[in-house]
Amino acid sequence: MKKSTALVAAGITAATSIGLGGAASAFDKSVLLTVDGQSTQVNFWGTTVADAVKSQNIELGDHDELYPSSNTQVSDGDTIEVRYARQLKITIDGVESRTWTTATTLDEALKEVGLHDIDARLSVDRSTPLGREGLTFDATLPKGVRVTVDGQNLTSTSSAKTVANVLAESGITVNPSDRVTPALDSEVTNGVTITVQRVSVVEQTVDEVIPHEVKKTEDANLTKGIEKVTASGTDGARTVTWQITYVDGVEESRTALAENVTAQPVTEEVTVGIKEPSASGSKKDWMEAAGIAQSDWDAVDKLITRESTWNPNAVNASSGACGLVQALPCSKLGPNWNDPIVALKWGDNYVKTVYGGWQQALAHSNATGWY
Repeated sequence: MKKSTALVAAGITAATSIGLGGAASAFDKSVLLTVDGQSTQVNFWGTTVADAVKSQNIELGDHDELYPSSNTQVSDGDTIEVRYARQLKITIDGVESRTWTTATTLDEALKEVGLHDIDARLSVDRSTPLGREGLTFDATLPKGVRVTVDGQNLTSTSSAKTVANVLAESGITVNPSDRVTPALDSEVTNGVTITVQRVSVVEQTVDEVIPHEVKKTEDANLTKGIEKVTASGTDGARTVTWQITYVDGVEESRTALAENVTAQPVTEEVTVGIKEPSASGSKKDWMEAAGIAQSDWDAVDKLITRESTWNPNAVNASSGACGLVQALPCSKLGPNWNDPIVALKWGDNYVKTVYGGWQQALAHSNATGWY
């Protein structure tokens, strides 16, 4: 009985060992686990993807990716992939944004976030690896710019951050005195027009004329309209050193740095008549008031005698010509046509314009009977 009992116990133990061994064999898996592109053969006890991941002490965050999903049943030889997420903090043209990516290099991440344009300028190298801590960087997108300089309008696309960078890229040298709009440190915006004005400042010494002044004095004894020079005036002279500012070759301003007067100007003095002319005056009074030169008075007298016999109110009944000079039409003399001074002033201008003067008008009248 004891022997038989021992055999039975041994048999039970053997059977138990065989059963447990079979169960253990059923749950022992071997899979290929790839984490961020690095593959490892992993053995674990379990039946799902979650069991495999847990066996390697891998903790997944909200943005991490797992393939297949955690509750997927696995078999020997399956492949499980884990891709950790990294946060990117990107300031694009001054505007900050944040995004998550499972890419392991910046170049790969840029394609995901739409910054794949090779002309975009970055503050870090595109081949920079991405660790789990993520990455913070700046990006400047290409923009259309126009540069006006030296008489030319240049258009291009640039990823330069500032106006100074754009000009440097274009090979445009800016001198300290030049004017740049917008300012050199201004950030570039799409469609911006950059204007460079070439500024030069030079000194120039020149001789100049100082115009003389004219002093007018009223004379109640002189008929209105008559002016007489009582003292001749002369211009002065000076030497001036100017500081002249040119913008794109055109003078903008000048400032006198030094001045030396070599001759003072002399003021001209003129007497101006203020006495009202009188229609009842003499021929001499009328001609003098009209400003007719005394050397022409004889010619004027002969012509006016022929025209109107010096009658200010004379009107030609057939033609309508009127006044001392018999202007036709009468409207040429205006409403005061019968004012002898008005008529003679008009006549003086007429004969000088048409004939060159009273003497020539008289000669024409002698030859033709009219003028």
